[in-house]
Amino acid sequence: MEKDYTYGVARIRALESGLLTDEAVDQLLHLRTFEEGLQFLKDRGWGNGNDSLTLDEMMAVEKEKTYRVLEEIVDEPEEYAILTLQDLYHNLKAAVKQVCTGQETANVFIEGVGAEPEFLKECIREGNYERLPKGMAEPAKEATEILLRTGDGQLCDLVIDRAALNAMKEAGRTSENELIQKYADIQVAVADIKIAVRGVKSGKDERFLDNALVSCAGISISELKAASVNGLDAVCSYLESAGYQGGVEALKISASVFECWCDNLVIEEMKSQKYKAFTIGPIIAYAVARFHEMKTAKLILLGKQNGFEEEFIKERVRRMYA
Repeated sequence: MEKDYTYGVARIRALESGLLTDEAVDQLLHLRTFEEGLQFLKDRGWGNGNDSLTLDEMMAVEKEKTYRVLEEIVDEPEEYAILTLQDLYHNLKAAVKQVCTGQETANVFIEGVGAEPEFLKECIREGNYERLPKGMAEPAKEATEILLRTGDGQLCDLVIDRAALNAMKEAGRTSENELIQKYADIQVAVADIKIAVRGVKSGKDERFLDNALVSCAGISISELKAASVNGLDAVCSYLESAGYQGGVEALKISASVFECWCDNLVIEEMKSQKYKAFTIGPIIAYAVARFHEMKTAKLILLGKQNGFEEEFIKERVRRMYA
């Protein structure tokens, strides 16, 4: 039986008032410069009051704030672990590469997502993989051996990325909450579609797809793989038959517009939680919405910084939760 999160949801309802709305995003989009955009976010309380913060530093602060809210509201970190999996496995990849290459790249780790980076590196360096968080031992060992033996960073990434998807799938399967179950399914399905599309465009063979795709609800891995072997048009035909017509239309415009469509698919599912009051669902939805708005704000500001036309940026702007 799910825990009652009535108090936590009440707090989340108050915090939701600070989320960016579609109107606020439109305001941000119409500002003339990167600097004006950065100030717009600071005026809304983003960052830590330090005017010298870079965009990346501001986003890191906002992510930490969101994780802190989760820690304060949810008693057991395992209940929202699905939200930190992607970042945790990103850190595992970074740890494996730093240990194997001996190169300490700065600012590559994401803080506040579970196991500390130094702990990850220590386990890998000493070969104590069993000390790693659940599900990480085998992929960490395999990725480390691959990188040491072949120097193939892409193959190393493939092993850990697939493990991350399997962890996402397992988190959904074992959760009692319907939203978390759906969130996991969508995330894995979208990842499979992206893998198939990238595979076609880069000429990857069937073996690559076997090693990269993860089965999930809503996507037939065998059909997606068979379509991938026959090219992008075949992939699009399969996706249309599987109910992803909107994704196909976005994909025909560009890969980045397709990424936008994928994110919108997730946020639309989250909106069902606006009318729930007792489960962890609204808390998860709030965190997803926060990460979603961070991605959107960063995309807009980087577009301005790099001199892209407003219409080009607008095509890639996500819909908001608020």
